[in-house]
Amino acid sequence: MRTPPSTGSFFRRILGHPDVAVRIPASPPFVLERHRAMLEVATIPPLPAPALFVHTGGKPFSYRSSSAVSRHSSLPGLVTLAPAGVRADIVLRGVGEGMLVYFEDDRRIPAWLPTRPREPVTFLDNVIVTLAQQMAIAATAPRRDEAYLGTLGNALLAQLHHVVARQAQAVTLRGSRSALLLARVAVQHVHANLGSPLTVRDLACHAGVGVTHLSQTFREVTGTSPHRYILRARIERARELLRMTSLSIGEIADAVGFAGQSHFCTAFGRESGLTPSAYRRSCRNA
Repeated sequence: MRTPPSTGSFFRRILGHPDVAVRIPASPPFVLERHRAMLEVATIPPLPAPALFVHTGGKPFSYRSSSAVSRHSSLPGLVTLAPAGVRADIVLRGVGEGMLVYFEDDRRIPAWLPTRPREPVTFLDNVIVTLAQQMAIAATAPRRDEAYLGTLGNALLAQLHHVVARQAQAVTLRGSRSALLLARVAVQHVHANLGSPLTVRDLACHAGVGVTHLSQTFREVTGTSPHRYILRARIERARELLRMTSLSIGEIADAVGFAGQSHFCTAFGRESGLTPSAYRRSCRNA
């Protein structure tokens, strides 16, 4: 009986050899590969196992699975989760750069990852992008720190689990290339300026478009309004600061761009169901 190809050999047959390939000693361990490839038009056979692609550079690409009617797009800064058992065709007009995350032992794939064939999903997640890039940097350091790589790997798995568990609320990207580019510019500006006053008009001016056009396009791509996205991004950053620092509630409110501590506590309670102090206590007791 013919032995099916491993996940690693499957990808290398399609993309060629990576310039970085490292086993990440997370729980469970996985492989991170950094690729630079020119595909033009390619048909991807059904994946033997779920895989994550972090698009970090080069040209945008579009893809369509065998069961989908419309095409979806990715560009640098986005993440695509591809389930096992799905055939897709990809169009890449130029060189693309990115990182693949897959499990070296298919028997140790986390139970929370989708196991039945369904559509790939492309979404915004700056945490996953940053962690993948940092792992590639750490893997090529003169003295590789395995413990550090493991910590980064577990953080990436935790963030991916968070995305999968909240699929209904995940920021799934759909739209034309111009719409995706506009949304990406707006999102990057939000995360770079969370500590400053931010309005929809500020985002529109930064992107060079009108307020109405920005709002409509942003909602088309992300499924939420710019105002709502800004609020969620502030609260998510506040959660990180509550978990990882000893800053006071007032200092955190200021750091994530709220006008005052009272406004911050009210908004945090509505989003999280807990006060900031109660959330911090729950993290320490976990």
